[in-house]
Amino acid sequence: MIGVRGISKGLFATVALCGLSSVAVAADEPTIGVVVPTLDSQFWNRDVTFLQTGAAQLGVHLIVLNADNKPDQMIQSAQDLVARKVDGIISVGYWSTAPATIRFAKRANIPVIIVDTYPAFSPQTGEHTNYIAFVGPSDLDSGYHFGKALLSALKPSPDGKKVIGVVNGTAGTSVAIDRRKGLQKAIEEDGNVRIVGEVDGNFVRDQAQTAFESLYQGHPEMTGVWSGNDPMAMGVIAALKSKGKVPGKDVIVSSMDLNPENVEEVKAGEQLYDIGGHWVQGGIALEIMYNYLHGFKLPADQATIKLKLLPMTKADVPRFVRDFPGGQPNYDFKAHSKVYNKDAPLSPAFDIHYSQ
Repeated sequence: MIGVRGISKGLFATVALCGLSSVAVAADEPTIGVVVPTLDSQFWNRDVTFLQTGAAQLGVHLIVLNADNKPDQMIQSAQDLVARKVDGIISVGYWSTAPATIRFAKRANIPVIIVDTYPAFSPQTGEHTNYIAFVGPSDLDSGYHFGKALLSALKPSPDGKKVIGVVNGTAGTSVAIDRRKGLQKAIEEDGNVRIVGEVDGNFVRDQAQTAFESLYQGHPEMTGVWSGNDPMAMGVIAALKSKGKVPGKDVIVSSMDLNPENVEEVKAGEQLYDIGGHWVQGGIALEIMYNYLHGFKLPADQATIKLKLLPMTKADVPRFVRDFPGGQPNYDFKAHSKVYNKDAPLSPAFDIHYSQ
């Protein structure tokens, strides 16, 4: 399932409670703020659930702020956490919000971990000394694998080409850029692919469905769709059904995230392939932050953590259900923390895999 390592002891922090005078509390119970793009997403709910599991095991007070898919709200949430004098901030770097989050937190000497979408600079470089780590998926690697799975399943059209459409995520994000680079790698290796068009689904189901309906209307010859994430894949599947097509038969769909409804789509054969498990990134970041607050700093050369993810075909669904009940790994945060286990290595090492 998932193996990890990390963390250590002590100190005190000062926090303000309900606007009253500051009181000293043990850093064994730090307050850590989390900013996520939206809790309307199955993915981000799984991410937060794993964070909450870790917080309960480690004795962390967790504040989770939902930005409702609004870039300005992401920044406002970071400012709110700074005003609350949290001990650390874990934030998703959507819409290029990471630099501002890091900057606001630095003024208050608050450490920050960015997850999922990284800024243009590495942790602990230049003036960004409070940016202690990045944790997220290896998007290029993942984009390559679900692209390769799609292309391997397609039969060439009469002109000898495998004909696909592409539904990209939010333009300009590292997530969308790297996943598309992964697809390009798979295309170049195949050498026999024709892309009839690309649309931006903004990582959202409804937008992807509308955009893909227009794309498919103009290019009904496509037999495969590479979708940048699972919500968009659900939009593609809905669009295909509205056109009287059978997903998985008339048009093959491949995607990423391992959202619950997409696992069901893979099981039903309407989605060929999925890859994911990076909803553990929040919990991993929590463990690293807990380390840091107890005096164990992750070395700069180990501070960028790119997760290799869990692949899924129809045959893998029973294994996934067994190994990740409710979508959560069986993971003991204390056993992998130096605060509780002196033999735990400082640098986290993560491996998401099936048990058999």
